Amino acid sequence: MAEPDPDPQHFQVREEVFPRDRHQVFSLVNSSGYFLPREMAYGMDMFDEHLMKGDISNYHFMLYADDTMLVACGCYGPIRLSDRRYLIHWMAVDKNYQHQGMGRRLEEAICKKIRLLGGVKVYAQTSNRDYHTAARAFYESCGYKSSSTIPDYYGDNDDMVFYAKDLVYR
Repeated sequence: MAEPDPDPQHFQVREEVFPRDRHQVFSLVNSSGYFLPREMAYGMDMFDEHLMKGDISNYHFMLYADDTMLVACGCYGPIRLSDRRYLIHWMAVDKNYQHQGMGRRLEEAICKKIRLLGGVKVYAQTSNRDYHTAARAFYESCGYKSSSTIPDYYGDNDDMVFYAKDLVYR
């Protein structure tokens, strides 16, 4: 595994993804420690759809990378049949770069892009299970409010916790 960069500030955000990114995205999601196998497969399906359809895909990506390494990635997209609402489908940060602000910078970049696209609200969802405690804490620290819980959504005793964040600052 690569040693953490002593200055992760040199990584840049990019929106364009390439077929060559697929392996690094999978490795990142797999090694982050927060995704079940079925979640990883679904995330890669989103990536593949975006590669096939490009900008007309419902799934868009933000990556934090340098010339050789991907350290964070997020997938977001418009919520169909809604008015200016977007969903962050998932975000992942390389284990070596967690707790260094990379996730927050990625979330901020995604929200900035959503605002540029005219979005006024962004949503995220996660499990109530213990392995997603860090994800729930992350979204709350970024200003998301828990807006609802759907019991047994992902499976028995595995509730979906739905978060909302207002992007219009009055």
